[in-house]
Amino acid sequence: MSYDNGDGANASRDKKRDEMLAATGGVRKGCHPNTLANLKKITSETARMNQAKGQQSKLLNKTIQEEFKLNAKAFQNIMADLPRLSSLDVLRMAVHTAIAKDNWEDAARYAGLLAEFEAPKLQRIESSVTTRASEMSDDELRLMIASEGLTPLSLGTD
Repeated sequence: MSYDNGDGANASRDKKRDEMLAATGGVRKGCHPNTLANLKKITSETARMNQAKGQQSKLLNKTIQEEFKLNAKAFQNIMADLPRLSSLDVLRMAVHTAIAKDNWEDAARYAGLLAEFEAPKLQRIESSVTTRASEMSDDELRLMIASEGLTPLSLGTD
């Protein structure tokens, strides 16, 4: 009796286990999905398929690498022919290109980015005024309240 044929001593138990695994999508119920019991059986057919997939991915990676090298060389040739442009020149060109294509939204966006570099921002001066009411007389407090446009409070006179 050969185990490979399913005729072995544990054939009925193995058949039940295989049916249960097929019903649960290949994962034993109550077990972690990465346990050894959940490993797929590797046959010569699946090994050949996996080998073919590996060869395909190697060929694909090789072609991608070669294509990248060609693109990088083409990019270097193009950049060698172009004049040296600063980032501001590129933004100016983007604004003019967008205007030429009547794309006013992009033109405004690029112009906004360009404006940050061409026109300096105003310096912001943060001022804070502290008033110590405890050091002020009643008359000074009344004048301050009146100058702020607040309703005068009835301050008790001593």
